[in-house]
Amino acid sequence: MTLERFQQMTVDAAVNALIRDDGSRRFLIADEVGLGKTVSAKAIAAELQRRKNGTLNIVYLCPNLDIASQNLTKLRALQPDWPSPEDRLSLALRKKPDRQESSFRVYSYTPDTSLPGWKPGQRTGRAAERDLIIGLLKEVAPQLWQRLRAIDLEREKQGERRLFSAVVEPAPPHLKRPFEVALRELTSLTGKPLDLGLQNLLESWGNSVPELVLRCRAALALVALRHPATRPDILILDEFHRYADLIVPAGLPRAEPLAQERHFVQRKLVDALIDGHESRPAILLLSATPYRLQRLDHGEIPGGRYSHFIQLVRFLHGQFGAGLAQDAEAAIEAHHHALSRRDDIEAALADVAVAKQNLETALRPVIARTERATAISGELFERRENVAAVEAGDLITFRHLAHAVDVSKKAKRVPRSWVQPLWSSVPYPAETLFQYQICKALGSDLPSITIASTKHRPAHPQLRSLVDPNGSGSSTLSLDALTLPWLAPTRPWWSLGGRWAELASSERLFGKALLFSRYRGTPPAVASWLSGEVELRSGPRKASGKPRTQSYLRPDAKAPWPLIAMFMPFPKLSEAFDPEKSGHLKVSDVRRAAQKGLRSWLEQHGFDVVAPVGPARKPWRLAFDIEGILGGGDKVTGALWQLKRLVKPRGWQRKNVSRSITKGEILSLADWMLGTPGMIVARTIRRHPHQKEELSDLLPDAFDFCWRQLRPYLGQRYFASVVLGARRRKIPGGYPEALRQALLDGCLEATLDEHLAVTRLVGDAETLDILNQSLVGRPGRVQRRTTRGTRTVRVHAAAPYMGAERRNTGSKASEKLRSDTLRKGFNSPFWPHVLATTSVGQEGLDFHVWCDRVIHWDLPRDPVDFEQREGRVSRYASLGVRRALADKFGNLTAESWTSPFQAIFDAARAAKREGLGLERWWSPTNHKPVSVTFAVPFSRVELQLKRLREELVRYRLALGQPEPHLFEGMIEHFGLDHDAARALALNLSPGAPS
Repeated sequence: MTLERFQQMTVDAAVNALIRDDGSRRFLIADEVGLGKTVSAKAIAAELQRRKNGTLNIVYLCPNLDIASQNLTKLRALQPDWPSPEDRLSLALRKKPDRQESSFRVYSYTPDTSLPGWKPGQRTGRAAERDLIIGLLKEVAPQLWQRLRAIDLEREKQGERRLFSAVVEPAPPHLKRPFEVALRELTSLTGKPLDLGLQNLLESWGNSVPELVLRCRAALALVALRHPATRPDILILDEFHRYADLIVPAGLPRAEPLAQERHFVQRKLVDALIDGHESRPAILLLSATPYRLQRLDHGEIPGGRYSHFIQLVRFLHGQFGAGLAQDAEAAIEAHHHALSRRDDIEAALADVAVAKQNLETALRPVIARTERATAISGELFERRENVAAVEAGDLITFRHLAHAVDVSKKAKRVPRSWVQPLWSSVPYPAETLFQYQICKALGSDLPSITIASTKHRPAHPQLRSLVDPNGSGSSTLSLDALTLPWLAPTRPWWSLGGRWAELASSERLFGKALLFSRYRGTPPAVASWLSGEVELRSGPRKASGKPRTQSYLRPDAKAPWPLIAMFMPFPKLSEAFDPEKSGHLKVSDVRRAAQKGLRSWLEQHGFDVVAPVGPARKPWRLAFDIEGILGGGDKVTGALWQLKRLVKPRGWQRKNVSRSITKGEILSLADWMLGTPGMIVARTIRRHPHQKEELSDLLPDAFDFCWRQLRPYLGQRYFASVVLGARRRKIPGGYPEALRQALLDGCLEATLDEHLAVTRLVGDAETLDILNQSLVGRPGRVQRRTTRGTRTVRVHAAAPYMGAERRNTGSKASEKLRSDTLRKGFNSPFWPHVLATTSVGQEGLDFHVWCDRVIHWDLPRDPVDFEQREGRVSRYASLGVRRALADKFGNLTAESWTSPFQAIFDAARAAKREGLGLERWWSPTNHKPVSVTFAVPFSRVELQLKRLREELVRYRLALGQPEPHLFEGMIEHFGLDHDAARALALNLSPGAPS
């Protein structure tokens, strides 16, 4: 990814601060949500390594593994061959570090798991940590080891879980001495008998083995923080405001000895992490909201944002910049007093302007913040307000819920003001509400209005408004569009057909939608209703009206080869032609060009075009024969070993195959090659080479993706209405033949090209990795209450984030659908098309690759939440950005076997740069993303929404201010217009004028 102007200036400012030995070597990037802070961090690390001219250890800390998984792809691109290390500090040195030199070593941890002691309730760690610890204790404290084994056996006799494995693995020799030294230091036993001292400590803790394990885990973490192979050269603290304990130490704990011991251990680890052992690491802080600090227990640090800001500046300047910190604090105080003035307007505003300039000068050496509000005028979103009118049927579900609450709370007589907001948020609460105390009172007595009885017109104001506001037919979500197996490309290579053409003619082809709610019961409820509606519109049905359970594209044991050929990415044959890519062509024109290209290619490879003699060979048979003649047989056979239980891997081969082919066979083969999934994937891989490897070398993995992931996905019965048509007509060749036509109608090849181009642009991932991560797999499941008991229903076209469940293969047990898998699937053109979440998906995650709508199902609490939600979509190279780029640069002709969408990106990069780069890659003037809110007539929600939107306008300007409420108050008091307010807003972007 090429850095934009504001990013390059941020990188230069950060590097200048981080390389100074006489400074604090600390810097904060506080860019607004979605502006690529991790990308800047990657560029900073690359520059530090270049200047060091040696291996650079990057330690990346973030609050949770979901954010880490998303952002690590960018950092690991610095050293693609660097193996994934352990994700806990205590295990980082379990294996002796390899002496093989590399430019970068990238480690990723979360404070909860890698800094033992943050969460007292989770002290024993993983089994791998405990096994490593018991092996080391056997060497350094054998008598304690015997005692621990006895305690463990006693636990087992009492039916409790053993903490240590029965078989003790030998301790790693390279860890024995460093572990002993660190353990002595953390237990204050330096120069004292270790074995006896640890036993005495264990007795003082009431024989609490978890307490001892905590100390040992901390000792292993301390060793890793001091070892040359794992100690940080640059420490990246992402979303650091959520674990501010690292930079703003808590005060001494209460007088209990155990609490003070834990505090001592924590500070030892933090000091080693922040200040290092032999040399200070460079520390890079990342956060879009750095002035609202929280501790790891989610408690606010005392003092409010004003105090937080001062403490943050002190940390950034450190002990080496105490004088600069005092100057900055004086500038902060002056700015605070200037914003507080409410007297003469001219004098007050002049005072604010001077204080702003002085504060910017004081902060820019340690802070960089770029935001669209101070760089771009105008609205960033297209805002829509859907009217959600209450109807009589809705009140039946409300009455049922209220009655259940009355019955359950009758004796207590407590206020029940939460009932109405809960009902207005959770559709059909009697059927879909779980994980709340009230659920016990709901029982199986359902109201007369249920999901089954209402079907297409739901008994919920927001659901009706979502799919058809005001009954006008202009929907925020198109239920027909949700049935599509994949989204249409931003720039189709030829005219769309089938369902994609129908939707394009009736309405704009929407991207995906991200829905935010307040209650955790809402996402599964909304996802299950939307998915249920998709099922009603898809697939053949039984006489009873229920959908059939059949799936398509299952191999026929008697004749499996046609289907296998359909999903085989033939390495030689896929070279024959590259389809035409002019958006003005019809599919028939593309077919003719493919036929011409195939004939020319066959003739160049020694095939003779002859008159027909006897029956024509099937296209799949021709594909196998030609591949074998041209030398791809061994590769195909190697890939087919995956199917050895279904077919003989060499069973496709024939002897003495002729090089003669008829014109009719060429026509049918070219048509077949144009629309088969395997050939589409093969051509896509050719346009986006995987680490410069040949397709033939990647064939086993490519075929594995096509057969085990793409085939089951495309064969789901839910797609029958799209593939077979609304009437599910009988088509010669059945579902496979209809699918080939659908792949052309929906221009899947162009969609995959765009997906590969943009995903590699924003994530630096490899082609096959991207493809494998694009499909979620089996539908998730959520609970639904019925008169026959609780059932599970499928969620697929729409899914709840961190709420869906799926069943394990061959097991009745169910597991949570991994949130990271779901996020990657949502960032692909495939299902799910709607992701419903709560605040859990509100911060730090990317959902923008194919999403163009944010739906505020419940109003945000404040402008901060409003901005965070919309920041998930308004990001680098988002769907709206790509639409704008395609309009401007999409008429370019891509060379053969090159990516048309990569050509668009290259043209945009080569075009004249304007401003800071925000307008082109983040916030184009057209194709803005859509922000949807709901207004219930004559309700308090209408007033709240009006107030919130007014606050949002002011907040966007005040977002980067240390004291946004004070800044907003000044704007409101003096009645400043947007331009005047922008001129007085603190602007810490390195590209802004001083």
